[in-house]
Amino acid sequence: MYFIAIAVGLIMLLILWSRIELNILTTTEYKITSEKLGNEFSDRTFVVLSDLHNHSIGKDNRKLIDKIHSIHPDFILIAGDMVTKRQFCIPSNAFTLLKTLSKKYRIYYAYGNHEQYFEGLMEGMHNLSGKDSDRIKRQNLYSTWVEYKKRLQKLGVVFLDNQGIALTKKGSLFLSGVSLDKKYYLRTVKKKDRTNGVSSVKEYLMENLESKDEDTFHILIAHNPVYFKDYVAWGADL
Repeated sequence: MYFIAIAVGLIMLLILWSRIELNILTTTEYKITSEKLGNEFSDRTFVVLSDLHNHSIGKDNRKLIDKIHSIHPDFILIAGDMVTKRQFCIPSNAFTLLKTLSKKYRIYYAYGNHEQYFEGLMEGMHNLSGKDSDRIKRQNLYSTWVEYKKRLQKLGVVFLDNQGIALTKKGSLFLSGVSLDKKYYLRTVKKKDRTNGVSSVKEYLMENLESKDEDTFHILIAHNPVYFKDYVAWGADL
């Protein structure tokens, strides 16, 4: 019983710490240098947001918003999972946050596996077995995702679903967002078919993304960090 009590106590501490950690805001700064980046992009700053999962840091994400304002970014990159599957996208903390940020910053939004979950909700609906309530719930979830995207696009947010966009007039900087097939999130795929650390993800990128100019600095927004070597092999500079 003594050991059980200790185990239960440790589990409770871990749960408590995980909840506290969700509200601890830390930032990591990286300085990027490259011969490909001309004067057109010198001294530019951008913020990357990812995996908030509809969470709010402070009331109405005020702590996070204030922190972003203090950085004075030229634009914001979203690396996916701002929303959480099986939860409505509107109303949501994610939408309110991006609505506020879009008033001041350009935002480029690439998908994570949770956004891709919403995209695929209507696939195979005619083959879906089970209660009618399950179908209705799925349709309702999908409709909130459609409305979420529609409203954010109206606010100027650019969604990059296997798409790219030039960030500078002279084309010295190009941005792409990749939406990996859901199979690439499975552990079995992560371990097999890899040569020198590179897997079939490189081929997926070549098939689904616009070919890149070797003289252009290319930023790739990819939600899954497991395939970093594949992204480099494909040609991403960052």
